[in-house]
Amino acid sequence: MLPFASRLAAAALALHGAGLCWAQAGGASAAQAAAAVTLLLPLESPDFRAAAEAVRQGFAAAAQAAATPPVIAVRATDADPDAVVAAYAAAVESGTRLVVGPMTRSAVAALAASGRVAVPTLALNQLDGDAPAPPGMYLFGLAIEGEARFVARLAARGAPRSAAVVSTTTALAQRSRDAFADEWQRLGGRVTGVLEMQAASDPRQLRQALARDPPELVFLAAEGDAARSLRLQLGAAYPVFATSQINTAPADRLRSFDLAGVRFADMPWIVQPEHPALAGLPRPAGLDGDAARFYALGIDACRVALALLDGQRAFELDGATGRIRVGAGGAVERRPLAAVFRDGRSVVLE
Repeated sequence: MLPFASRLAAAALALHGAGLCWAQAGGASAAQAAAAVTLLLPLESPDFRAAAEAVRQGFAAAAQAAATPPVIAVRATDADPDAVVAAYAAAVESGTRLVVGPMTRSAVAALAASGRVAVPTLALNQLDGDAPAPPGMYLFGLAIEGEARFVARLAARGAPRSAAVVSTTTALAQRSRDAFADEWQRLGGRVTGVLEMQAASDPRQLRQALARDPPELVFLAAEGDAARSLRLQLGAAYPVFATSQINTAPADRLRSFDLAGVRFADMPWIVQPEHPALAGLPRPAGLDGDAARFYALGIDACRVALALLDGQRAFELDGATGRIRVGAGGAVERRPLAAVFRDGRSVVLE
């Protein structure tokens, strides 16, 4: 199989121009001035280029499917926050009506603090903590914290009172773990323990730790091989819940048999491809896993952007990443789907 970046480049050939009017940064100033939407993406950053390109492709696919495709300008940046803020200012000066981006947390924070948000701006990430977004900035993305809170509410439906949290030591797992624990306690539940584990740990260590104060369920904050290993260590003694980071299918479908019974949150693009809201949208060959998720983010970013361009400020839509609710104050809520692993496949629960 081609590397992630190579697959994206091949898919881009099919999506780049057909039916759309693009105004690339560095091109004619008249074309940029006519752009209704500017995509501000870290396409020049080695660390974020692949994800940004997937977002760009998803946005292009949704724009092409729109009744009236907007004129789109693309401003490619690196991940330097100051450079991103400068590119944003240049986009506003060019006359763009709406900006989609930035995409990294540091750049979103820099733009929010800059005092330069001058047009409706759909940022593709979150601000840290409870910092409010400035007027005109909408915060939308795939933050794992939102999924973890959704899973806590999902797990609470059966009225259990206690949960243990089993986590690996990665930054993503820790953010997921902390968000679940906070939401679980807000709902009135008790956390019996927060256990940081390595995939290669002695299985007896995990089971003995849980046995000291047995929970009614376990939240597993892990991904890939580590998630499968820890799931096997847990056995069938406890119901297990997780976020989408546990779902690496279809690439690892055979190994997904190890996750049987795990309930988790994920987006319709991944677990319900037949959803009516996704009809007619192209699925570039070879894009799966994180690439597919960022492609879906691009689709929904386009749909939200078009609604904002139309003057809407409070609305809901069924998206590729979930049910999207935009509030008049700039809040954007993404509600994923609940699913469960059965026979190596993900099955939607609702």
